[in-house]
Amino acid sequence: MAQHDHHHCLDLIDLLNDYLDGELSAESCAELEEHLRQCPECEALLSSLRQTVNILHHFDDLPPPLPPTLEERLIGHMQRHMQTRPH
Repeated sequence: MAQHDHHHCLDLIDLLNDYLDGELSAESCAELEEHLRQCPECEALLSSLRQTVNILHHFDDLPPPLPPTLEERLIGHMQRHMQTRPH
């Protein structure tokens, strides 16, 4: 089994974001994919990065937080409404 060149891993790590974004040239993409087939550590790193990106994209889909006093105002309004409601 050939000795693993971790220096090559360090060079390719910088390309992972561009790879996930589809911004690599065909040549760079092919080189990275060949390396990933032979390097479980980099494949695991790519998988982790992919999961992180997916989680961050999910957060983009969430609505913005409510104003800090809105909950208190709604509760107060509901309490007043319940008190004035006929029984």
